[in-house]
Amino acid sequence: MAEKQTFTEADLEVGVTSHVTKDSGVFTHTHTVIFDRPLTQAERHLFVTVLTSFYYTVRFSRQFGDGLVAEPEVKFDAPDRARYTFKQTTLNGPWKDLLFAILANFSHEVVSIRLHDDSRIFQKKKGYHT
Repeated sequence: MAEKQTFTEADLEVGVTSHVTKDSGVFTHTHTVIFDRPLTQAERHLFVTVLTSFYYTVRFSRQFGDGLVAEPEVKFDAPDRARYTFKQTTLNGPWKDLLFAILANFSHEVVSIRLHDDSRIFQKKKGYHT
């Protein structure tokens, strides 16, 4: 059985590749996702749909508050690299756990995520294969 990976809080921190601004009480933050391989057109569409569905789940769920204020913008600037932007009134909350769970599921089920900003959370442990 493979050894369980452990991460520190620093592994989940926003890294230097993310971009965050605040204007009139709204944070705009852009994150970079690099995949292990180029995505097909269908996989790119699915990634956009997953992030948009996340927005609607969080936006209209009383469980997560009303921090998100606009649909995410998702752009692919390379076949294996996407940037997504959220606009919201807070950068904290339980929505982060849901987002990382959704991204982890996409990484496991569709295309492996090699890097999310500077976070090591998606890196495969050396010698461990799924």
